Amino acid sequence: MNEEIKDKLRQHAGKILLGGTGALLAISVFTLGSSLLSDGPAATDTQADALVQNLEGNLGDAQTKLATQHAALLARLPGMDIERVNRDRATGRSLLLSITDSSASTRTVKEQQMLLDARYGFLDHESRVLTEFVPEWMTATGATKGAGTTYTLADLDIDVSRAQGLNYSFTGVARLDPIRVGPDQNSAAKSEFAVFTYSTSQDGTVTSLDAYRASSKSRNTLAAASEEQPSPKPTG
Repeated sequence: MNEEIKDKLRQHAGKILLGGTGALLAISVFTLGSSLLSDGPAATDTQADALVQNLEGNLGDAQTKLATQHAALLARLPGMDIERVNRDRATGRSLLLSITDSSASTRTVKEQQMLLDARYGFLDHESRVLTEFVPEWMTATGATKGAGTTYTLADLDIDVSRAQGLNYSFTGVARLDPIRVGPDQNSAAKSEFAVFTYSTSQDGTVTSLDAYRASSKSRNTLAAASEEQPSPKPTG
């Protein structure tokens, strides 16, 4: 019976291991085949047929998924301007440094909001950068009591999240390490993490910006993850 099952699996191997997607199923074929063989006489031709049908179904799903991903990749790559991406990443880095620099500012929250509002036309009265990020950041870093903790950009990862026509969208995660603790902050100041998203037009103009300070729980998770990896130099 074992030999019959082996033969049946061999007969269908060509269907199971088709093209590049065959690699996705190779482990499943081995695992399920071993399971059948371990059943000994209890394994039947019906079981073998059912397994083959199941594997062929998985193959179809895998092929469809890969085809979809491949089509999306092909649609995205031809129009992707790498030089522009690098330029817009540098823009994102500057934006991040500008809004987080408020931690060492002696300005009030309102004064900082007015300064950023005047500097960046894409920040309006509904911008969460102004109404949420800046107040929370300045409070958490001690800047509401005078110059707070000064941070240096320790790690930065910015990736294209969407390319639609001539508009690009980016998502970034930054780790900022304390280098000078403010007078009202204790010496145990921790690294801060900021998550931000922004969009640009073809000429490099920023059309939107959102930023969020990671919560304590998220910060601890991100800090643990960054400690497990070598710290690369900040990149744009």
